[in-house]
Amino acid sequence: MPRAHFLGVTPDDIADYDLPTHKMSEVDIKRIDDAIKNDPFVQHYKKWQDALLQLKKGGVRAEQQAFAVHDLNHMMDTYFAGEVRAGAGSFAVGLGVWAWGRKN
Repeated sequence: MPRAHFLGVTPDDIADYDLPTHKMSEVDIKRIDDAIKNDPFVQHYKKWQDALLQLKKGGVRAEQQAFAVHDLNHMMDTYFAGEVRAGAGSFAVGLGVWAWGRKN
């Protein structure tokens, strides 16, 4: 079984799964800028920086709950199955907390 590296919604997920979004607030934008400038984890992983900048450029964000627009079977058959086949993981960029997992 592949190891998950990240959990959550990626900027690509928003487009690929036509997820509902929320307009970014000034606080969201400040958090992105702060993470890119000051967070050692984000600074170490270019992929994270690129994703955060992509979110900032798009001006929208999504939470994991956005997947609720699709039924559970769709998520299991399409999203999760695709993530496992690709050996990919997602990451969460949320309103209240920057949440990410690290590879063990």
